[in-house]
Amino acid sequence: MSDDRVLEHILNPSAPLSSEQSKVPIRDPEPKTDQEKNADKMRLEAIKLAEQNKFQEAMNLFNGAILLTPRMASLYNDRAQLFRLMGENGKAMEDISKAIEYSNSQGKTAVQAYTQRAMLHMLNRDEEKARHDFERASYLGGRFAACQAAKLNPYAKLCNQMLSKAMEQLE
Repeated sequence: MSDDRVLEHILNPSAPLSSEQSKVPIRDPEPKTDQEKNADKMRLEAIKLAEQNKFQEAMNLFNGAILLTPRMASLYNDRAQLFRLMGENGKAMEDISKAIEYSNSQGKTAVQAYTQRAMLHMLNRDEEKARHDFERASYLGGRFAACQAAKLNPYAKLCNQMLSKAMEQLE
């Protein structure tokens, strides 16, 4: 890494370190079967209902969609978001784990699931686990995750503290 890139990272720790972290996530597979297509329609309708604060109706649709296609990763990731809105973080964490498993840790759903799990780790004040999940999401192309991972990087924190102290002494 060049000196300019190191300095840029010290001054702007939110910026991704490498082009590897700024890649575009691969797309999730398109629904192919009629069951997958119906489940995806139900998922989209459930999201609309959740946005209208109709949580129980949204939950019913997610549950029905999961019955149709029990290994569709996006269903679990989106239902996890609904669980979070409902304050049920434990259930959200279970669904996130399934989303990661069924996505094979690849694609847009995996990026969202790792990011969502990292945010739950932050709520639980576990920065190390959060940083790890943000880094995984970042590697898969999550830009928000890349910024958060950089903020939690202990070396970047130390460099920023030292730089801030030096700037204060100069003033």
